[in-house]
Amino acid sequence: MTTPALVKSADLKRMADVAKSKGVTVWIEINGRRVGVSPDIPSADGKKPVAKDEDFDF
Repeated sequence: MTTPALVKSADLKRMADVAKSKGVTVWIEINGRRVGVSPDIPSADGKKPVAKDEDFDF
């Protein structure tokens, strides 16, 4: 027999939807174990894409 999942996939999807819509990290703790999901966070290095010649009409 296999061990049942700590968190059901439907619960993880629900947590991910909240994290994405609210822009927060969502944590759940079960039996001393923490499971969390967070939204995609853009790179914090502050670099902006550099325009290339093909991006402009001459």
